Amino acid sequence: MNKRHVLIKALRRVGAFRVKHNREQNLTLGLHLMNTYDDLKRRGLDEEVALAGGLHSIYGTNAFKRATLGPEKRVVIRELFGDRAERLAWLFGQINRPKGLESGDVRDWKTGEPVEIADDDLRDLKLIEIANLIDNGAQLSKYPNLERLLKE
Repeated sequence: MNKRHVLIKALRRVGAFRVKHNREQNLTLGLHLMNTYDDLKRRGLDEEVALAGGLHSIYGTNAFKRATLGPEKRVVIRELFGDRAERLAWLFGQINRPKGLESGDVRDWKTGEPVEIADDDLRDLKLIEIANLIDNGAQLSKYPNLERLLKE
């Protein structure tokens, strides 16, 4: 079974396709996560990054606070999708994005404390954010640093 299919099954199991995500676009969380995964795959990114994109808000985020899974399920997500995909999804939910990713001042959105992120993880988090913003209908021109990365 390919990882995309495993992702769909996992998102169904946790009810992500029943959770409203974007009222303006009438998107469920599950559809939004799959759109993000598919966008990252189309751009030729590694499977782990695409999977992280497909999981990016399951733990909740500063903008989408409804967590589908709690931190106690991180081990299950790691087993299904790998350490890096889970870590990127977890980080995405913890940071002040898109502002922090745009400015480079990445902080925990709950505590305001700086978050140390390796350069390759930071780049991939930015690419996940770009796919997320595009699927949400945001104008990337509001985020010139992220937009520049997309053009590289």
